[in-house]
Amino acid sequence: SQYQIAVLHEPNGRGGSKLLHRIFTQGRRVFVSKPINHFPLAQDASHSILMGGGIGITPMLAMAHALHAQDKSFELHYSGRSRATMGFLEEIPKYPWARKAHLHISDEGSRVDLAAILGGYETGWHVYTCGAERFMGSVVDAATQAGFPETACHLEYFSVPETPAYENFDFTLRLTKSGKEFLVPPEKSAADVLIENGIHIDLKCSDGICGVCKCGLVSGDVDHRDFVLSKAQRETGIILCQSRAARAGGVVELDM
Repeated sequence: SQYQIAVLHEPNGRGGSKLLHRIFTQGRRVFVSKPINHFPLAQDASHSILMGGGIGITPMLAMAHALHAQDKSFELHYSGRSRATMGFLEEIPKYPWARKAHLHISDEGSRVDLAAILGGYETGWHVYTCGAERFMGSVVDAATQAGFPETACHLEYFSVPETPAYENFDFTLRLTKSGKEFLVPPEKSAADVLIENGIHIDLKCSDGICGVCKCGLVSGDVDHRDFVLSKAQRETGIILCQSRAARAGGVVELDM
């Protein structure tokens, strides 16, 4: 839905308030989506390893609180260049699960040893990571080498990683429930075309990292370009703001 919002004038607003007032000008319409979680905890995990790099510690803390409240096994590892660049250092020691938190600070010589942390993999373990793309890539590589299956490795991106120079082709979208078909030209996304034709699609980031525009996939050879879905999820789902048919003239059938 779209909501009309009123932005109050605050002459002496500072920091985030100034940014808020520059973006949300009076009378602007703002899209609001329902809450969506594409970085959930696996409820059947026997042990969870939370790996936060820099600002990526933020979701790890929320997960740690949830796991502690459920009396589940977990450990948290927080990596940073220096204490000056890391947040929550005063808060973490005060949490009831503080003994499960481990700091890895590069300029203090305590750089994280991923092989040691992830090397004891046992069936049922899950690893979660958030931070810079290079950090998360290292975590997943180490987890894979240790035996973690792809379904037990979970990532969350704060920004769009580097992507290859994709070549776009025109393709056809087929809606199985209505039987409608739409041609998607190279310069537009599937989400763009559906919205232009009056088909409601929730759309937020348009970069393939938030998952808001996920739709059921019925059939079609798809070039998945998102950073949300796992390999298993891509069998039955597609992120409409980025992913396309894998070849020119292809047909992608959607569950809508």
